[in-house]
Amino acid sequence: MRTRITLACFVIGLALIGLRFLNLAVTDAFRPYVLYAGIGLLLLGLVLVVTRPAADEMPASRDVQPTADVAVLEPAAPQVAAPRAEVTLRVGANGASESSVRWYHVAAATGTDVAARKAHVTVAVRGEQVAAERWRWQDGDPAVDLTQSGARIPILIGRVMESAEPIGSGWVVPFKNWYVTPNASSALGPFLAPFIAGFRHVFDVTVSWTEGRTAQSSSASFELRFWREPTSEPRFMRIGDRPSYRDQVGGLGELRDRGAALRKEGMMLPLASLGVWLGRVVSWTSETRALIAEVSTADSDYFWTLKNFDAPLFEGVRLHDDRHRQALRELHERLIRLQFFMRPGGAPRA
Repeated sequence: MRTRITLACFVIGLALIGLRFLNLAVTDAFRPYVLYAGIGLLLLGLVLVVTRPAADEMPASRDVQPTADVAVLEPAAPQVAAPRAEVTLRVGANGASESSVRWYHVAAATGTDVAARKAHVTVAVRGEQVAAERWRWQDGDPAVDLTQSGARIPILIGRVMESAEPIGSGWVVPFKNWYVTPNASSALGPFLAPFIAGFRHVFDVTVSWTEGRTAQSSSASFELRFWREPTSEPRFMRIGDRPSYRDQVGGLGELRDRGAALRKEGMMLPLASLGVWLGRVVSWTSETRALIAEVSTADSDYFWTLKNFDAPLFEGVRLHDDRHRQALRELHERLIRLQFFMRPGGAPRA
């Protein structure tokens, strides 16, 4: 509409100006007015051209009239990514039926309803050259469809007590020797290591699978720790998890036995050996405190400050100085309290 008005102004204006220069008797009386009207219409057309809105400007909402042939576009729905499998790895505990054997597994399961199809397992033993074939699941399959029900991964096996009998699967596992078990359904795996007091073995476990054309994986590291005696309960746990008192039972039991031997020795200690004995008591207290601190720093500080229990004084003790007697009192109280820390679930403070 605006364009048509502009064109009409130019056409009529030019026509009126043209009439001004024609010598018509009819227009003689109106000739000045015709010229002014033509010029005015031309100026109005110029104003309309100058003030014309830009083509890319959107008209105001009040100027837009709805029409029947205009379609309203709905916004596209956001694309939701397809759910993926989430595999978690945790300790699968002891899988041996014999009381003299420990066979540790890792349990793998998905955290959602989405299964990890054709999942494979790889295990690396840090610091050891274990020439094992590709790891298999407990049922012997190289790949499984992993779901929320989970599957177990055999890691290693060892004997913690003397026994000449083979285990249920027919394998012969000597006392104090440990083997990896990459193929638990067929044969005993390669030799890992003998028992070494205080040594820790670390296993890096990786479960890998493919979703569509994308490779997926989940990894975790697990630790096997030996205490001072081969008959003690080893600790097998995931690195990064908080250890429980049950994980420490072997170490706490051996520290208690060492402390009892120190107390017995200190009752009739020769004077020349006093300094060495005091140093061993300090070392024993530090080791015990560090082991308790793996679970609770507050409990380790509580154990460190025990020193008020009155130990029985034998004649041999009376021959020595107050430092010796004080060390015996502290050692005696810590041995009494240590039994509370050995109970799974916590250490009650009486």
